[in-house]
Amino acid sequence: MTIPESIKKFITWIQGFDHRILRNENDVKEKLILPMFYYLCYPDKCHREYPLKTSKSGKYSKNPEIAHIYYTTDNIEQQNTDTSLIFIEAIEPYKNKFYDAIEQAKFYSIHFNSLFFIVTNGYQIKVFNRLRYHKQESIFDINIDILKNIDIASNFYNQLNFDFVKNIDKNTPSILTYTKYNLIERFIRRYPDLQDVLEQCDFEPSTTREGYRLIVVKTKVAIACNLPKAFGEGNCEIEFSSIIFRGLKIYLNHQEILGQFMTGLHTQPDWGCRRFSKQLDKNTFEVYLGQTTLILSELEAVDLCLCIDGVCQEYKNLIIEFENTLETWNFEFVKFSENRGFILFSVKQELWELMQQFADEFDYTKGKSEWHLFHREYISIRVSRGIRDHTFILPKIDRDLSLLPNNQINIIYELNDVNLQSIETRKLTLWQQDIGVLGTWTARYTKQWLLEKYIPKVINYYSGKSQLSETELLAKITNYTSDRALIKEIDHLRDLVPYLRDIQSWLHIYVENIPASFLKPYYQAYTNLVRNTDSSIIGIDYIIGNLHRIEWKNTQEEIPHNSRDWKNLTFKYAMDYLDQQVARINNCKYENSLKADLITRTFIWIIQNGKISFSQAQLNAAKQALLPLWEQSRFEMRHVYPNR
Repeated sequence: MTIPESIKKFITWIQGFDHRILRNENDVKEKLILPMFYYLCYPDKCHREYPLKTSKSGKYSKNPEIAHIYYTTDNIEQQNTDTSLIFIEAIEPYKNKFYDAIEQAKFYSIHFNSLFFIVTNGYQIKVFNRLRYHKQESIFDINIDILKNIDIASNFYNQLNFDFVKNIDKNTPSILTYTKYNLIERFIRRYPDLQDVLEQCDFEPSTTREGYRLIVVKTKVAIACNLPKAFGEGNCEIEFSSIIFRGLKIYLNHQEILGQFMTGLHTQPDWGCRRFSKQLDKNTFEVYLGQTTLILSELEAVDLCLCIDGVCQEYKNLIIEFENTLETWNFEFVKFSENRGFILFSVKQELWELMQQFADEFDYTKGKSEWHLFHREYISIRVSRGIRDHTFILPKIDRDLSLLPNNQINIIYELNDVNLQSIETRKLTLWQQDIGVLGTWTARYTKQWLLEKYIPKVINYYSGKSQLSETELLAKITNYTSDRALIKEIDHLRDLVPYLRDIQSWLHIYVENIPASFLKPYYQAYTNLVRNTDSSIIGIDYIIGNLHRIEWKNTQEEIPHNSRDWKNLTFKYAMDYLDQQVARINNCKYENSLKADLITRTFIWIIQNGKISFSQAQLNAAKQALLPLWEQSRFEMRHVYPNR
């Protein structure tokens, strides 16, 4: 999921901000408020300051507090209660006297008719949504350190940036996130007659699929989704049957579907495995759907999750199927200008120019030999046999059309619209039949053909004309290949480590809980695999430290020195602890990602540093347990967390 440039700039700024430099209220204004709203894209001319009356007589004090107001317009004459957006009050740094400041800000935000009001001391930031006719709603109560988290900073930006806030209709009551409306529904449900009326509004559950259009309907929720074609982008629309949300339609784009919905599929909403949902109490959930936040009953939340499961499983399957079929997993995906594709390898400028020259000379309109395969389309080289396109390749060029650093050109397997359209127009179950040597080439085959046939042919053809020898040209090819063995072919334990590191990196950034079903066979298989490790393994303190952290409530605290004599701990103690974790997870519905991270770190250390006796059955079980977990991590790191 690509993060927009404006959000990247906001994240970079907030992560570089040091609240310790603040000394007074003016510092809070100059060094936090004004820069923050600059990176939230508020024009400077939309900002005004007002002294606040703080005495009971209604007069300004000797040193009045200053309110900061942002408006939709930079025209001073039009800056009024109709155009006000956000009221901000700064208080002295390091002071936590927020109660009076919040009450004052609430009063003046009503006076200025702002949509939001904010109170901050430069470290703690409290943001409120001023709801018409209702008590204000806290939407952020965070400190600077928390705001530096990428996901939280992105959410903060999405809810408070200028373009989003200025388009909010002040005259429409903001009922969608207000919990009183759930109380209304609960009240209705107490009475059978009203319950019958309410149920008449429910949807008729169904699932329909026509091509790339999928509609999943449950009693309370319906999602209509345009599934992604090839490496194209899908989208969806969500509706609710509730009388409270009647008429509401929520649209999510491709990035929002991948970023919000793809984790925690097939889990209950109260497990904490889903990125878009947070449980407020036993029967109430707050959900974040694109730019919209709703409060749902438990039944609505369950139906929403079931709809998302139905849609996203198909969404995910199509992406994985396309990557599998075109053999693209082992290549880095890149998107630049209007081009998309995968980096196969790189060559020096001289060789790329010869490749282009050969393609021009052997254009398929100029002859009928076996090498008249090519056609130049701008910077792209089209490899084709008449009307059947095999593949498209192009160089990766940056925005100013200069060559990449060090005069090196990345050769890209291009996802060209011409080729993709031919795939998309075929029947859903038949397009895969066109993939192959005589049809659409995969990324792997394209790379093989370029390195083994095309480039040698080009070098040989121009051997007498190029200033560089064949050896020099070939020596300048940088081949991006993975030297790791396939999981199913692993025979040596240490060949498991790169895959375990991939999983550990994924777990390290995974902020939600993980379904225990993913981890049960993994914990068991690897605990059995390392069971017979020589007790003289180095780093026993590291192993025990990781395992102890699993139980600590505060993982940042120091190891309690007086709790146990660490010098007397042995590898047997570590194995007993791992067995306890296996027993524990077998009785869990979900697992904290930090615990899974620590256990994976432990497995990696033991395999790298221990002398392990194991059977073929134990190794096979370890490989079998590793594969689905690694494939899950691979998908999410590539499509859900692409910028981490």
